[in-house]
Amino acid sequence: MKRLVSIALTVLLAGVLAFADNVPKIGQNYPNPAKERTFVDVEFNSSEATITLSNILGEIIYVQKVPRSGTYTINVTEIPEGVYFYTLAADGQKVTKKLTVKK
Repeated sequence: MKRLVSIALTVLLAGVLAFADNVPKIGQNYPNPAKERTFVDVEFNSSEATITLSNILGEIIYVQKVPRSGTYTINVTEIPEGVYFYTLAADGQKVTKKLTVKK
């Protein structure tokens, strides 16, 4: 019985880990707060993704298509000071983090 439970848990854990690998990842921007530009690390499996910057009202300020995983720059020189949210949309999922602009 213990062996059967162990096998079932192993199969379940393998399925959870496989699902977790398919989830897009976005790192915290740096530097934060941002003054002129900030950098964001992203990982995803789809052929293309987008990074969207929105204000606290949900209005889209900036959209950048990204062709592959890597580090991308967001230029904030024309954006007023404040709190914003950046979202990675990839693989049919979205991940959002907070960004502060301070000049």
